[in-house]
Amino acid sequence: MTDRIVIFYGSKKDFEELIARETDKNQTTIPFMELIQHYNARLRPNESGVRESALSHNILVDNCIVRADDYGSVLEHVLSNFVNIVTLNHDIGSLFVHNPPRKVRDSLRSTYGDEIEYFNTEYPDLTREKLKEVYSNIDADILGQSNCKKQIISGMYRLITKTNNKPVVLMLYGPSGVGKTESAKSISKAMGGELLRIQFSMMQTTEAYNYVFGAEHSKGSFARDMMARESNIILIDEFDKVNSAFYNAFYELFDEGHYVDTNYDVNLGQAIFLLTCNFGSEEEIKKKLGPAMFSRIGCCVEYEELSTEQKQAIVQNWYNAIISSLKEDEKKEIQKTDILDWFLKNAERYDNIRILKTKLENAVFNRLAEAFVIA
Repeated sequence: MTDRIVIFYGSKKDFEELIARETDKNQTTIPFMELIQHYNARLRPNESGVRESALSHNILVDNCIVRADDYGSVLEHVLSNFVNIVTLNHDIGSLFVHNPPRKVRDSLRSTYGDEIEYFNTEYPDLTREKLKEVYSNIDADILGQSNCKKQIISGMYRLITKTNNKPVVLMLYGPSGVGKTESAKSISKAMGGELLRIQFSMMQTTEAYNYVFGAEHSKGSFARDMMARESNIILIDEFDKVNSAFYNAFYELFDEGHYVDTNYDVNLGQAIFLLTCNFGSEEEIKKKLGPAMFSRIGCCVEYEELSTEQKQAIVQNWYNAIISSLKEDEKKEIQKTDILDWFLKNAERYDNIRILKTKLENAVFNRLAEAFVIA
């Protein structure tokens, strides 16, 4: 028997905060995996390690917590028979369930129906004041790219009206290392929560297919990651590297803010999707993505090559950040070198800002290693 059922959809951080609010340290609280031990004891009493006396009567507990990671540790039939397994050997005051797969949700609904309480992560509403904060953040964090910043803010403005449940989809394109990913991080910081960043290009075809469409409940998936997101900003890096056969998975998502895979269904109506690619024009993007996918992109935002002065400003900022993290003797060692001057003079040689940053860091830490370790 279970007196109270709470289903929470959203981030792990918010779920743990809910648990902290709704439970008391003086109460008896057990994890879901302890219930599984008792269930296994019924099936294999000689192997479980659970005493026979513990199986002869129901155990009273105040709370049971089912965390999202727990589902990956059980077999498929546990999900379908979730309610029976949970109540098999325990009388539970409150059952807290985090981001349940569809089979778990349906098992609970078939038994408890309208008695279930639902909570979820509350993402900040986009208002003009919040949008001003976003613009202020991105303007401070990203050098140059003034047109890009205006286009991004313009593309996001539609969410203020709340006229429909369609997410914002923006394609950020241009050379590598000119601020596309950093723009996404800056926007997410202003909107609250850690950015959800997806890189399909890192996956092989089979792995990517299972991730996008869902496979075994124990495996990670696009839907599960979106359900657990902290931020309502979702970055899909190198969207053009996704196998074109997968694009139909995004049609309903970008049209209606709804995503369904084998195990989960997620609503993302007010989310902001930032896609990136390295193409040089909208025509190239359209040719690669195809008309159906291209038509679902709200705006293509072109990032330009940085000027020499902007690269020099970035070098100075990175150098200052590194210096501020060093001990006094390390600072003095670096400040007597010409590392900063060399990179300021040669900044224009670097087209990719990430490479420029890596080279600068390597120069600093190579010198420190030689001075304080190798010498």
